Amino acid sequence: MFFKKHERSQTMDYEAAARNSHRSGQNCAMAVYGAFRQVNGNSTSAPRPREEDGKCGAVLAAEKVMREMNIGDTAEFDKEFERLYGSLKCADLRGAATGKCNDYVGTAAKMVGELLAR
Repeated sequence: MFFKKHERSQTMDYEAAARNSHRSGQNCAMAVYGAFRQVNGNSTSAPRPREEDGKCGAVLAAEKVMREMNIGDTAEFDKEFERLYGSLKCADLRGAATGKCNDYVGTAAKMVGELLAR
């Protein structure tokens, strides 16, 4: 299983930060990427949503943070996210559940936060 059991800790802060930024108007990628800006010493800029094979921006941002911080396995991340939501593609996710983007943002940030907590 991807998730590691943990105490309620900073991982919840990443999720909340990403969700709040998204609710405040940031796109999905910017919200997830920005949640890790203070701990990501290799931070550059958020990816553009759908820029890679139509993938969800929250997924792209999580993968970029993972690569920049050298944590986790992006293929494993993708597999778990797809298990949870049925797809990695923005069009599929938005078509299947309009209004759920904030959940995708929160989950992506939570998953990366849990990798940091390991």
